Amino acid sequence: MPDQVTLTIAERSKIYGEPHLSHANVGLSWTGLIQQHYQIRLSHPLPSWLVEQMMAAFKIHRSARVFHGDNYVDAAAYLRFAEHGQEHPMEPFNND
Repeated sequence: MPDQVTLTIAERSKIYGEPHLSHANVGLSWTGLIQQHYQIRLSHPLPSWLVEQMMAAFKIHRSARVFHGDNYVDAAAYLRFAEHGQEHPMEPFNND
């Protein structure tokens, strides 16, 4: 039987699509915002795996304020994406 993280990833993938593509697009947006705010030029957009690490950090910080089990499930999912993205750049995430 799949664990809660695997089930959550499968459910959200149906809604949001392939996670690395979605997070790469977030990285493009964040890159633009960072460049505009700091008036700097980054050499390349934030990669999907870095966005995924940042989202995991967000969930960890949120969980420090109050317990909500979903934060841990989401953090684990983001770290699973980040691990895959760093190890296998440019390959889609496979939840099997």
